[in-house]
Amino acid sequence: MHETRILAQFVAQIQFADLPPSLIDECKIAVLDTFGAGFVGALQPWAQRVVELVRALGGNPEASVMHQAWQTDISRAALANGTLIGAFECEPLTGSHASGTVFPAALAVCEREHCDGKAFLTALAAGFEVSARIARTAVGLESVRGFHNPGTQGPFGAAVAVGKLYGCDQETLVSAMGLAGSCSAGLLEFAWSGADTKRLHLGRASQLGLESALLARQGLHGPATVLEGRYGYFNAFSMPPKLDRLVDGLGTDWAIQPPSLKSYATHVTHQAVVQAIQDFQREHSLQPQHITRVVIRGTPRLMEERHTVRAPESVMGGQYSLPFTTAVALTRDLSNPLTYNDEAMRDPVIRDLAQRIELVPLEDAPHAGPASLQAEILLEYAGQRYTLSTQPHKGSPHNPFTWGEVCDKFRHFTASIISTRQATALIEAVGSLEEATDMATVAQLVTRM
Repeated sequence: MHETRILAQFVAQIQFADLPPSLIDECKIAVLDTFGAGFVGALQPWAQRVVELVRALGGNPEASVMHQAWQTDISRAALANGTLIGAFECEPLTGSHASGTVFPAALAVCEREHCDGKAFLTALAAGFEVSARIARTAVGLESVRGFHNPGTQGPFGAAVAVGKLYGCDQETLVSAMGLAGSCSAGLLEFAWSGADTKRLHLGRASQLGLESALLARQGLHGPATVLEGRYGYFNAFSMPPKLDRLVDGLGTDWAIQPPSLKSYATHVTHQAVVQAIQDFQREHSLQPQHITRVVIRGTPRLMEERHTVRAPESVMGGQYSLPFTTAVALTRDLSNPLTYNDEAMRDPVIRDLAQRIELVPLEDAPHAGPASLQAEILLEYAGQRYTLSTQPHKGSPHNPFTWGEVCDKFRHFTASIISTRQATALIEAVGSLEEATDMATVAQLVTRM
């Protein structure tokens, strides 16, 4: 017992000097990649509707909203930016989508309070770590119970990051987490229709986690056993959890190392399949009408029912579907995330191909770890048969991005959205985050210029 207090003590005590240099570098990579995801998200109509609502609601001009020329209060900024970051399936996964839950809350507070870069990176690492540990401890939260991980555990990470920025002590952080626990929400029912609720989960978790920390600072108390208690988070949302994983090695073994990022705007379980197909396409000019058969043999994790919808109704539904994404990858260049669009969803060739792709789960394959994302793809094309074996995708823990590679990705993803000058300024600012004396100057670089 007392896991909630142990996590709060870790957050209260951690200092920038305690962060391994490799973790600082990885956090900066995640920050730049997150900004890239937010810019891509800013073009999406579902995200624009949330941004429009936030602007209409008003709020004190305290914090910036990505790719906008106006400001709002820190709570609504966290909602808007979290939604933008999670709007198109290309945000970093480190800490279980903490880039869309912890990051927006921390950035908003840093902008309002003029925190320095070291404070931001420390709060980010602490919030990411708490999120990752809560996510890895739950059992069957998504696959059995039907909850959406970042929506349910995201408020905890955001709450402790904000609490850290305000210098909260252990007891206040315990209350912040206790309050955040009653903000946990997010159902996976969106998977069947591709509903927009998934886009909201990250932003709402960021907003409510931030508010939980602010309320704790005002003296409101939350339950000190919110995670481990009889009616706490794990007993409510999880199958019998592995509670030892929650605090084991805390402070020495970082759960967020190595990091996990994406190369393509699709669910993480599809990344290796897409990469194998895209690599093949660079050597073979595929004509979709000549594809006669596609078979994917892989682990059950790749082929959970929620990832096998063959006729999705929206881009979100397509990005969540293995057969549909495979069909898109066979017909389009997905290195540009914006090619996964409404036109692709309506393309009769893609929709027909998605219906014909065969999925063969290998029941004896690993259900967790890197091997659980690997597959073999049988492709029959123009009378020839090809077998493609997947490898850990670029950005995965076993094939991570270097700083130079993530800079190239950022420029590629944002080339049609922001100017070269703005992209360069952001890259330089993020590359030297630990030297920043005022994070407000960094936050304002993501506004519309």
